[in-house]
Amino acid sequence: MFALVLFVCYLDGGCEDIVVDVFRTESQCVFAMQDQRLRQGGCFPVEDFIDGFWRPASDFSDF
Repeated sequence: MFALVLFVCYLDGGCEDIVVDVFRTESQCVFAMQDQRLRQGGCFPVEDFIDGFWRPASDFSDF
């Protein structure tokens, strides 16, 4: 299972990770990300997201 995660970073430097939806396959997740035109986000295995074994949104911020 894969989570579609949206990264939101604020001007004050704080960032948040928001789970938009959960999909059975990575290809479904990637299709939904492209369909919704999300540029600041990604598809990650749900287990990694829950356990915290992935890079937070601040690593992907543009600032």
